[in-house]
Amino acid sequence: MDDIVNKPQPFIYDMTRPFWTAAKNNKLVLQQCQRCKTFNFFPKPWCIECGSRELVWTDAKPTGTVYSFTISRTVAMNYLGWQKDLPVLLCLIDLDDGVRMYAQVTDCSPEDIRIGMRVAVHFESISDEAGIPKFHPA
Repeated sequence: MDDIVNKPQPFIYDMTRPFWTAAKNNKLVLQQCQRCKTFNFFPKPWCIECGSRELVWTDAKPTGTVYSFTISRTVAMNYLGWQKDLPVLLCLIDLDDGVRMYAQVTDCSPEDIRIGMRVAVHFESISDEAGIPKFHPA
């Protein structure tokens, strides 16, 4: 767990807590508008499509597609906890529910990552109250 402590941690507040708590419990959830059914990410107080405040945390499909990526071969921001993860594949993932999420892809070599690759979610515990979604090739 020392490597987790030596990585930046999310600021968890009331609006984002359901996302981090669900990830701690190995679940991917997104806000879904009850009026227009649009999924929202990142968490907001209103729907990005219709402006409704009728948002409910809903189980999300655990799969998506790599939209874009970069490969980090050096430790970021002097957080030495990243050292054992190098190289880190940082990706924009288009989730099958229609939102784009920034996430790490694991269990994949830099030579094999590609735009359009199908990925599936898995989770890493990062604290007593939070987990983080990561992805691996599907």
